[in-house]
Formats: sequence, C-alpha cells, structure tokens
Amino acid sequence: MHSAPSVVYPVGRCSFQARLLIALGGAAALAGMAFLVESNFSSQGVWGSFFRIALILGWLVWVIAACVTWLRSPEGTLRWEPQGGSEGINGAWTWSDGTAAEPAGLSRVERVLDLQCRLLLRIREPGGGPRWVWVERNSHPARWSDLRRALVSSQA
Repeated sequence: MHSAPSVVYPVGRCSFQARLLIALGGAAALAGMAFLVESNFSSQGVWGSFFRIALILGWLVWVIAACVTWLRSPEGTLRWEPQGGSEGINGAWTWSDGTAAEPAGLSRVERVLDLQCRLLLRIREPGGGPRWVWVERNSHPARWSDLRRALVSSQA
C-alpha cells in the first residue's frame, strides 16, 4: 500500500456541531414538556410551577453551554507528512492553531465518527489530553479525499 500524500487541512468551527448541540437541547426540552403534559404534573400547584421553571432554566443553561462549547472549539490546521522508508512509521501528524510559532506534533489522530462529509477526530499531543475537532469537507473540498487517505494510512 502506498502512503497518503502530504495534506494540509483547515479546521474551523463546524456548523454541524452547532446544529447537533441545538437539536439535543431542543429534544431534551421537548421530552421535559411531554413529561409535564403526560403526567399532569403541571397542574399540581407549586411543584408544577417549580418544575416548569427548572425545565426552562435547564434549557437556557444548555443553550449557553452549547454556544460556549461551539465558540471555544479548536481552530487551526491539521497537517500530515508521510515519512517514506521509516520502519513501522507511515508519517506524522502536526497541529497548528495559529498562536504557537511551531506546529505541535501529535501522537495520535483518531476517527471517532465518520459521516462521510464530516469527521469527528480525537487528536492527542504527546503528554497532553485529547482534543476533539470536527472536520468538514466544505473547508477544503479538493483535499478532502487526501485527508481521508491520510487518516487511514496513519492508522494502518
């Protein structure tokens, strides 16, 4: 098998992630409202009012947390460089977020969720914790296939 070509791929805020977070919050709110209607809990005076207020406040906290999570999602550049001739090593991944002078070497890049036009990746720097990034085909359609080949090649 031939190694994947060099790839430089931009990573930014993912609109799919924002829509997913909003949908999950909406689904939770709908489930809470369905519980209120089905259980007739809302007509039980103070406890019904308390539950409605708690439901609304919980939904607002979810929306704020989802917005903060989306705004803090990592942005940068993911790079794959093949290393021909090295035994056992197909290549190396690096991450550059624009604030560091040098790109950080990554010990691992894992596909967690593959939706064909979007990928959820878990990237790890040596000695650091995992960082989760969403990558979309729309960011650089011409290099999408190269990125996917590099991910397969690096996990071989």
